Amino acid sequence: MEHAERHLLLVDDEENVLRSLQRLLRKDGYTLYLANSAQRAFEILAEQPIDVIVSDQRMPEQTGTEFLSKVKEKYPRTVRLMLSGYTEVSSVTDAINEGAIYKFLTKPWDDGQLRANIREAFQRHAMETENIRLHVEIEEINTELLSLNHVLEQQLLDRNQRIDRDISVVSVMQEMIDNLPLGVIGLDSAAEVISMNNWVANLLGSAVASYTGQSVTLLPDPFPELIHDYLFSSEMNTQRHFATVGNVQVTLDIKPMGLSSDSSGCLVIVQPR
Repeated sequence: MEHAERHLLLVDDEENVLRSLQRLLRKDGYTLYLANSAQRAFEILAEQPIDVIVSDQRMPEQTGTEFLSKVKEKYPRTVRLMLSGYTEVSSVTDAINEGAIYKFLTKPWDDGQLRANIREAFQRHAMETENIRLHVEIEEINTELLSLNHVLEQQLLDRNQRIDRDISVVSVMQEMIDNLPLGVIGLDSAAEVISMNNWVANLLGSAVASYTGQSVTLLPDPFPELIHDYLFSSEMNTQRHFATVGNVQVTLDIKPMGLSSDSSGCLVIVQPR
């Protein structure tokens, strides 16, 4: 901030005052602009990026307070200082209270004090500019976060819709399996029942839930021995067995799972003979 170009506008209807201020402030490295009237000052403001203004109070066209009040309306980011005699303090009080004037400096001025106040004014302008930049940056970040949040919400909605669709598909598939005129039992590689349809549950005389998640050893003979031998042997081709379950003679086809999926274990198809 110390090395950024700093634009200072000096406004006074007296040329000798302007030249005196120019000589004093030139050494501080400012880009100086001189205006001997409010009209000329507004012309400069329209063309140049003025940061700080130092204006006299007593000018013929309009007072300094009137001028700086208008500047506040049109160029609110400028930092505005007033130079005035002691007898004019009361005339600028309202302007100070309304925020049109940042600081009030008296004539005749003290060179060191004037230079210090102008430096402080530029520091204030730099801080306000940085605050505005940070505010804009935060707004941009918030906008990006809102956009990202919208994307994430849409992705979550899409995922939930896919899950609902998958659940629906699973429900339909389960209903189809339950209505098959044969029995289906799915077992994992540890010989645990992971699925069973109603046909085979009715054959076994129990509800599907009684066997789901349980070891194959809970199934009636001959299921435990046949399935155990199949799962823990090196032979994984389809096997067919004939057996009696309850009073029903059935055909048991034991097939490997994982031929077209990531599943492991086996599938038992039970059909009446």
